Amino acid sequence: MKNLKPEIHRERLIVEGFYGVEMSEDFLKGFLIGLSEALGMKVIAGPFTFSPDRFSLIHRGLGGFMAWAESGVAFYSWSDHKFFTLDVYTCKALDVQSAVEYVKRELRCSDIVWQKIEYE
Repeated sequence: MKNLKPEIHRERLIVEGFYGVEMSEDFLKGFLIGLSEALGMKVIAGPFTFSPDRFSLIHRGLGGFMAWAESGVAFYSWSDHKFFTLDVYTCKALDVQSAVEYVKRELRCSDIVWQKIEYE
């Protein structure tokens, strides 16, 4: 991706996979707090959780996000498929391997992929 503002350090990581845990709002809140701790991020708001279930027949699941002093994280899940997407955005160096290992372990992933967005 073209870097429109190279003097601003930022990193993005997208993780997707299939989870093997019982997804609930309490679980998701704990997961997001634990991810913040694992990555050394300072939480300034959240975790917030939401579900589109009562509004949509297309997407059923849980979502959540947190604001960090270093930026933030968003999580989306599809309960019928036991599938999730996690988007991490940070203005400090990100330990991708630690992030992926945390997600694999905590969500008990049966299959997982990830991509760090690279700037030109």
